[in-house]
Amino acid sequence: MAMTTWVLRGIEEGDAPAILLLARSLDKWFNQEGLEKMSRDLVSHGGFVAVREDRVLGFVTWAPSDDETANLTWMGVAEDLQRTGIGRALVKALVRGLRARGVHTLEVSTVADSVDYEPYAQTRHFYRAMGFVDHRVDPKYYGTGDDRYDRLVLRLALPEMDPRSG
Repeated sequence: MAMTTWVLRGIEEGDAPAILLLARSLDKWFNQEGLEKMSRDLVSHGGFVAVREDRVLGFVTWAPSDDETANLTWMGVAEDLQRTGIGRALVKALVRGLRARGVHTLEVSTVADSVDYEPYAQTRHFYRAMGFVDHRVDPKYYGTGDDRYDRLVLRLALPEMDPRSG
């Protein structure tokens, strides 16, 4: 049985509800607090979506940190479609777009290795496989009160684009 293909495109006005619907289905990664922050961020953050017909299958967003650094702010791929190349395609599109803007470094934050939770172990593995390297750990960054855990910041150097490569 042939799988229907998907299309990668820039996030457009009106995509937020479909992105949030997908993010809500990824409750191993996104809690209510995260979803509320994502909802606010989607107003101003750029990025890309993978879509099939009118369904968002994956998304990646970013925001500038400074003139040369951007933060990958949110990313998700439908759980049943993870490990099919959608996430890689989203990150590659983001990298191409940021290089064209003159950005030299892309950072992403996630739960650190000190937290033994398989979904985030998969997340860290994905970013490292995409070429991100561990930059620093911020102790007790996430959470509140006694329920605090470490943040890992990973970095990806974005080499200058060869004008011949488009």
